[in-house]
Amino acid sequence: MVNRQGTQRFGPAAKLNKLQILNKLQIAVSLSGLILLLVAPLVFLPSLEAFGKSPAKPLSMPAVAPSYSDSATRADVISGSHSGDGHNYQEPPNGPVGRSLMMLKVKSPTLQGNASRLGTAGSVESKPLLEGNVLRETAPDDAFSAAGIARTDGMQKKTRPARVGEDVYRAWLSKTHPQFSLKAESLDPMEVLEVKGTWDKADRTLKNLGIPHTTIGSGQLNRIGLSRAKVLVINCAGTLDRNSLQGIRDFVMRGGYLLTTDWALQNMLGQTFPGYVEWNKGKSKGNVVDAQVVLPDREFFQGTVSNASWKLDEESQTVRVLKSDVVKVLAVSRDLAPLDPDRQGILAIAFSFGKGKVLHLVGHFDNNALPFFPRHLPDPAPLIGIGLRQALAANFIVSRLERGNN
Repeated sequence: MVNRQGTQRFGPAAKLNKLQILNKLQIAVSLSGLILLLVAPLVFLPSLEAFGKSPAKPLSMPAVAPSYSDSATRADVISGSHSGDGHNYQEPPNGPVGRSLMMLKVKSPTLQGNASRLGTAGSVESKPLLEGNVLRETAPDDAFSAAGIARTDGMQKKTRPARVGEDVYRAWLSKTHPQFSLKAESLDPMEVLEVKGTWDKADRTLKNLGIPHTTIGSGQLNRIGLSRAKVLVINCAGTLDRNSLQGIRDFVMRGGYLLTTDWALQNMLGQTFPGYVEWNKGKSKGNVVDAQVVLPDREFFQGTVSNASWKLDEESQTVRVLKSDVVKVLAVSRDLAPLDPDRQGILAIAFSFGKGKVLHLVGHFDNNALPFFPRHLPDPAPLIGIGLRQALAANFIVSRLERGNN
């Protein structure tokens, strides 16, 4: 049948075909829209985990610090804290008191952490996961209680993040260090010197704790100096002028406390104290892992717990211990161990140098890597409310400040 315009009318069959075509077009449009919604965030927005860490272009590592000398005085020999490692160290003639030059001369790593390395060096398969003392608690229960550490069960499931304000941080500090908490506000802000980083923001946690501090850029360190400082905090990524490294080494030698985080391991710590620790090329994922205290030392863990969780940022650097008779492994993670070439899963290490000490954290000291959520804490520890990594670092800082000028 033909209409007045000379075109064919639509019969029942033609209408059915038209509806089928329209339905197919609607389905195609809906699928295209759904795919666009799923793909667009991956293309245009970085993930929340990667937002705080992974740069579009990897940061370049600085050259090794220039002032090395085979005849330099070894710090722990001067202080009488350690000797007899097979090297001949001589004090430099007319060397200044409280100065120890950095040296390239180190012994080859045969021990990793607190556990003997079995088989061929560098072979992951030669050391089974969780073997040795690193990932196994060896201290008795009374050692934990003596150190002020509450025994808690290992993390069985992912910790729920929490919104933690400064009142929680200061309540923990007041309970753990009551005398210090009362006088904290009157301290000289120059006693805690924080060097800005690219990724970590220690000043956020220091402010929450109510610990006075001064934040400077990495280029200001040489000009300002460390004469008034008792604690120096180097934020990740720890990219400093290499001329600063000798001054930092001297600062620790004289009794200063140095706290470093994450990529500062490769960028400055391994160069400032060669032969103690190094980055073993392992990288973490940006997630929350289990954390287990393996050395119940009161200076580091007073007012904390034996097991908790620990926030790692994207590509946090795993640690290799080179001087196992000096470097102390404080905390480890079974979740991190499979990503560690040495299968140790080390989260925190510390060592004495001269009259001072060094603490390094795998991960950060700040609340989290998300700048728009300053009170968001992804790894609150049971019983204490703040992160175990934060309590550990805070104890370290307070320990030095409570010593005064000694």
